[in-house]
Amino acid sequence: MNKITIIGTGSVGSTIAYTLTLTGIASEIVMIDVNSEKALGEALDIRQGTPFCSPCSIYAGSYVDAKDSDI
Repeated sequence: MNKITIIGTGSVGSTIAYTLTLTGIASEIVMIDVNSEKALGEALDIRQGTPFCSPCSIYAGSYVDAKDSDI
């Protein structure tokens, strides 16, 4: 199980999260942004757009959720 936290959900952060989901590198992705609603929207968009990929839990969170991340 690889847990990865991405800080910043702009173009770069969202693209990284999407790519990690497609490649199956991560089993859990936490997306953190100062704008928590944007982080939630990006996580939901990626989750909805990748139903046939390897199972990956992707969600918006806070720095507390980043605990025990591998990256």
